Amino acid sequence: MTGSISKCLLQNFKGVALDRPFLICYTAHRKIRGKGDLLSMAGLWDSMMKRLVRRYAKHFVRWLVAEAVFVRALDIELQNQQLFADALLEVMLHGTSALLHIEFQAYDDPDMATRLLEYNVLASRQYGHLPVYSYVIYLRRAGEVAESPLVRGFPTGEDVHHFFFGVIKLWEVPAEFLLQAEWLGVLPLVTLTKGGKRPEVVKEMIDQLVLVEEYDLLAIARVVGGLVFKTEPELEWFRKRFSMFQDILRESWVYQEIVEEGVEKGREEGRIQEQREMLLKLIQIRFPELEALAKQQSDGITSPEILPPVNFKLLAAQTIEEARQILLSVDKSKTKH
Repeated sequence: MTGSISKCLLQNFKGVALDRPFLICYTAHRKIRGKGDLLSMAGLWDSMMKRLVRRYAKHFVRWLVAEAVFVRALDIELQNQQLFADALLEVMLHGTSALLHIEFQAYDDPDMATRLLEYNVLASRQYGHLPVYSYVIYLRRAGEVAESPLVRGFPTGEDVHHFFFGVIKLWEVPAEFLLQAEWLGVLPLVTLTKGGKRPEVVKEMIDQLVLVEEYDLLAIARVVGGLVFKTEPELEWFRKRFSMFQDILRESWVYQEIVEEGVEKGREEGRIQEQREMLLKLIQIRFPELEALAKQQSDGITSPEILPPVNFKLLAAQTIEEARQILLSVDKSKTKH
């Protein structure tokens, strides 16, 4: 089964358009940060944004804190913590070292402000208590937008925390601002800005990137366009703008990562399906009375590590009640997000 999925994926990739949903790799949902559609494509979107900021950190620093000077990009994973950021950059501002923390958000997350606060405090502690300023860049309207400051109070009515952070809503940023700023790293975001869908704006964005042969950024711009160009006529028009660069774009890491992501997703889904089929066969042969329960417990599992030990236990089960308890013990909370 895995082979057939991978073969189908690679065959479809020959004519893939990055601005529309793509077979396998657009199917996994990142439930940690909420629900999404196009941006739910496993780790591809996170990877794009992280690479974008890391490679063009100077451009993002100049955009967010104009007077700051970029020093270096830091590890986005905090030590001894299961916390990751999209970017953590060291900067110099008025002769003082500071940290710039950036998160991109494309779907509803009511806990956004709290997550920013947690990362802000822990990042400061890890890096010698340097001051940290956090930014959240909203790529599109999708539910609640975090508001600064985050205020936390005590039951007595006294305020305990006032946490200030930057909020950028791209749909309120004029497209001309990014086009004229000469920050190549932010150009792929132009179509998400106010007026960014206009043909002359899209053409200007493409022309600027092609002029300096920034084809990785061009590939990202094409993916990002899928967020705003949604109707078939729009998508068709948008695809045509990139058609002459198709061969070059296929060599970009963005395209390569889509293929790798899709193949791995296909393999993983194949392993899960095989284990699910094995479980149902075991139940049908040994404990057919529990078939409905087995189907219920195996549905929704998205991690290939959950079912193998369950199947081994079912092989050794001696009674229906023992098999029932094994099925009921399946921990779906370990399902991978």
